[in-house]
Parts: sequence; structure tokens; C-alpha cells
Amino acid sequence: MPTIRIYLLLIAIATSLQAVKQPNILFIVSDDHGWGDLPSNWDNTEVRLPTLEDLATQGVRFSNYHTVPLCGPSRACMFTGQFSTENGMWRGPGKAPLGSPGYRGIKRDVIMLSEHLSRAGYHTGCFGKWHMGSLEGEVPNDRGFDEFHGFLAGAHSYWITPKRSKIMHNRKPDSTSEGHATELFTGWAEQFIRESASKDEPFFCYLAYNAVHGPLRTDKSKPASAPETWLKKATSRGVDFLRSDYVAILEHMDHNIGKLVSVLKELDISENTLIVFVSDNGGCTMEEDAPGGRFPGNNGPFSGGKGTTYQGGLKVPFLMNWKGRLPQGIISDDQVMHCDIYATLLDAAGISVPKMNGKNPVRGTSLMPHMLSSGKKVVPDRSMIFELWGNIGLRKGDYKLWADVGRDHSPDWPALAAKLKDTNLSLFDLSKDVAETKDLRTQRPEVYASLKAELIDHITSINAEYPGGGISKGLQKEKAKPQGNLNPAPKHRSQEQFFRNRDRNGDGNVTLEEYIGNPKGRNVPALTKRFKKLDSNGDGKLLLDELKK
Repeated sequence: MPTIRIYLLLIAIATSLQAVKQPNILFIVSDDHGWGDLPSNWDNTEVRLPTLEDLATQGVRFSNYHTVPLCGPSRACMFTGQFSTENGMWRGPGKAPLGSPGYRGIKRDVIMLSEHLSRAGYHTGCFGKWHMGSLEGEVPNDRGFDEFHGFLAGAHSYWITPKRSKIMHNRKPDSTSEGHATELFTGWAEQFIRESASKDEPFFCYLAYNAVHGPLRTDKSKPASAPETWLKKATSRGVDFLRSDYVAILEHMDHNIGKLVSVLKELDISENTLIVFVSDNGGCTMEEDAPGGRFPGNNGPFSGGKGTTYQGGLKVPFLMNWKGRLPQGIISDDQVMHCDIYATLLDAAGISVPKMNGKNPVRGTSLMPHMLSSGKKVVPDRSMIFELWGNIGLRKGDYKLWADVGRDHSPDWPALAAKLKDTNLSLFDLSKDVAETKDLRTQRPEVYASLKAELIDHITSINAEYPGGGISKGLQKEKAKPQGNLNPAPKHRSQEQFFRNRDRNGDGNVTLEEYIGNPKGRNVPALTKRFKKLDSNGDGKLLLDELKK
């Protein structure tokens, strides 16, 4: 009798836990997509994005989101919860090996968002642009992703053929895929979502489009990057030639996002799927020598663009949608940033947000309380710091400190701090001067002195050590042995990490209790079913080889 009561109690607990199971996460990133080219942000755009507008209208749109103005660093901040000065990706990833001077890559003791989610039982997939490292230990399959189908570098042609492709499938070159990048990435993500849903396991789908990164046609002698059908849609309503390829690429992307939203509805998982959409950095501009190339991006009323720490490089579209969970039609003007995505997605998945990541603090804060309260719980006041090649920005409240001290110092942080001490920076009041044209340094000396001291303190307090022997350029004394590029042999790094994490007593086996971990917020019945499927000999314990199947 007691056994029956215990059994019934376990069923009741499992049923209640299933009702609050971990959400699926669809995390979509556009590329070089300026703040002004999300219509609900800025009326003065000819871009039409009905899917994103619907997601914003039925969810939460953040009009005051900030990022780092370059592809690799911005993604690293979203995946680590730290400033780019701290997580190791102070610029885009490089080819210098770990331990050598100037190594650029996310530090190996920093746990990425994808690794946290994988360890928590998520099925993880990355599709499209990675741009967070291509060396051994840096690729998606090394960083918590079960599945990767995309490219590792910062840019790729939109039209993919077997002879014109740098597409990878997991660790191997993909020499068969053919078509438009936006459609291929969407198709791979859809397949991953369908497979995950069929297994009744939570998924983390990271879909990183290269839309609307160059190459784009701005010269009539060049081929277009957008499909002809979408070019005709744009030009038929009066979009001029210069913007036509750009507009068509964005609208084609929006259409493909709409396909995935329809898949979620078809599979009846919309109410348990958190959708996040964000751009990595501000849009390119047509100014001479514009960073990222001369392309007709729209950054709204803000100065600058990609590659600059003016607001045009930092402010980009950002929205979240979770049907039935997040309130609808909320527009938040609270100051939020890239690091908050890391904290928010961990919180949504029921994972505690750590205070440290590696040897530097986690800077992000979860936006869930803010969103669930319809904005009544405000995002805490904090300083946001942005650095790229000595192009510095610090925003606190309405005030922003800005300077460009050149590329000679990053990432030799002590040298950069010394340079800042001897430099007159600019001070802007963004509540009155969004274009950053009026320097208030001499008119607000107390604000200027306080923010400058805070910026220098941040720069001097960075722990610049890289596990594996590397430290920042200018501080390195010994070179480590160079590492090779991709190892083509498949590995099972994420399963091994998960196994070690779950094998609490270190006996080389994982029991059902260890496999499930903390049952709060977990889909216990689905995990139990998966455990039994993996337990091929039915002994109630998993070996690593069984987990890898």
C-alpha cells in the first residue's frame, strides 16, 4: 500500500512539473540590421516586416536596447553575459592560436549560454552565421551545440552552390547544399524544431541569418543578393535602386521567420516557445570608409553606424514574444543591453544566473520580471560600457561618455586606461541630444569626472587572463603551441560535459535521479522516457557510451 501511494505521488508530481516544463527557445539574430529598419521603431523606413511587427505587437518590444557595434563581439556578449572587454572577444575572432599575443576568442573558462542549456537537458541547434571562433575548441559543437549547419566566418555569399560554399555541417564541410542562404538556414532550423518536438524535449534553436550583411548590390553592374521575386516586390512600390537589394533581403528574411512561426503553431508548441529577435549591431551607412562596407542601412535619428560607438552603432531592433506568458503590446524604453539576453534566457529556462563567468562578473540581468510585470518592475540602473578598437562609450542614465583614442591600445587594458586618463572625452545628454552633437564636458564637470573615473576603473579592473597560457596583447610573455583548425573527426564534447555534470558521485554511471537533476521546471515524464530509451540494457544506469547514442 505505501508503495502504491508513493507511486501515485510521483505521478502527481510529474504531472504538475510537466505543466511548468522548460520552454523551447527560438533565438533569431539578424545581421547589420539598423534600429530604423524595424517599422515600429521608426516610421521613416520603406521596409515592411509583418512577421516581426506581429511578434512585437503580441509581445514586448524594447526601443532602448544597446549592443556592441561589431558582429563577433556582440554575439559573444549575448552568449556570455559579459562586456566584450571581459569575455575575450574584444574584436572579431582571429586566427592566432590560443596562448599567442593578440589571441581573439571567448575565454575557455567562460561558459556560454548554449553550454548552460545543453547541460540542463536542452536539444541545441545552431543554424547560419557563427562568427565566434573557428579554431579547435571554439566551434559550435565545442560550445554546447548538438547540431550546427552554417558558416563559421563573418560573411558569406547569399547564393550558395556546391562550388561556392563555406557551409559546414557540424565539423565537416557541406559540399551538397544549394540555394539562398536565408531559405537554407530557415529549412535547417525547421527540421531541427520538428525533430525536437517529436522527441518531446525542450530545444534551443539559435538561428543567425546573414541578412542584411554585405555583399549587397549598390551598383547596377553587380548581381543582386535577394531573390528576384522579392526585389520586384520592393521596386514595384517605389523603393529606389540603392535600397532595393537591402530592403528585399530584410523582407525575405521576415517571410522566412513567418514560416517558423507557422511551424510552431502547427506543432502546437507556440505557448511553450520563447521567441527572441535581435540585430547584432547597427546598420552600415553610405559614408566614405564606413566600417563594414558602404551599404544603405537605416539607424533612425542616431549618428554613426556599424563599427562606431555612437548610438547608431549601438541601438538595434530587439523584441521578445512568448504566447500566453508574456504580456502583449508592451513597449519598453528601459535601458537594456546584449548581456541581458544571456541572463533572460537562463532565467526563462529555470537556470540560476551566475554572478561570475570565468574570472569576470556577469553583467546581464534577467528581463523576465520586467516583462511579466508589464514594465512595472523597472530594469535596475547600471552603466553600459562599449569598446571597439579604442572607440569607447559609457552610458549611465541619460548621460553618455564617448571618445575614440585609436586602435593602438586594445586589448592592452592598462595602456588603454593610461591613454584615457590623458584624453578629453565627450559628454552627451541623450535625453536632449540623440544625435550626440553637443559636448557638455565643460558644462557638467561633476558628471564628466564621475563617469570618466568609472570607465577607467572598469578598464583597469578587467581580468585579462586566458586559460591555456594566453593573456592580452602587450602582456603576453610566452607563446603556447599553435592549435590547428577544425578537427574533422566528430566529437561528443557536449555529451561528455553533460555526463560529468550529472555523475554527481563520480561512479561512472548516471542514474535516473541524476539524469533529471533538479526536477523544478523540468519535463520529468519526457526525461524519464528518454532515459529509458538510452538505457539499452535496462539496468537503471547510463554509461557515457549509452548517452552518446
